[in-house]
Amino acid sequence: MHIAIARFPTVPAGRDKDFRDWFAWSNDQLRETVGLKARRLLRAPDGSYTALVEHEGASTFAAMHATEAVSMIHQGLGQILNDGPQATKYEVVVDFSTSGSGCGDGHGAGSHEGTLVARVSGGCCQKA
Repeated sequence: MHIAIARFPTVPAGRDKDFRDWFAWSNDQLRETVGLKARRLLRAPDGSYTALVEHEGASTFAAMHATEAVSMIHQGLGQILNDGPQATKYEVVVDFSTSGSGCGDGHGAGSHEGTLVARVSGGCCQKA
């Protein structure tokens, strides 16, 4: 899995609702994007915004950024903010998820207790 964390510059006074609306609209534009798993807008206690974007892999993330939809999304953001976000990209190397009951191949939740495991795409768990 590929993760991008994008920190947005300060949203100008009076533009907070516009920014949140833009983010919701941009999610709608990207909803059918191949490889896009999740896209969330986070707000810190100081009022700053960060986006968390999850993709199947670096290649699907790059392909998304080559689309007309992303170009349109960036144009819309430029009408609200004075600068674009600063993104850092990561590859997931160890994944702990509480959303399922186990690793998916018959191992129930807790079957690896006390052991650090890495989730393998399309397969079960491996000891890390």
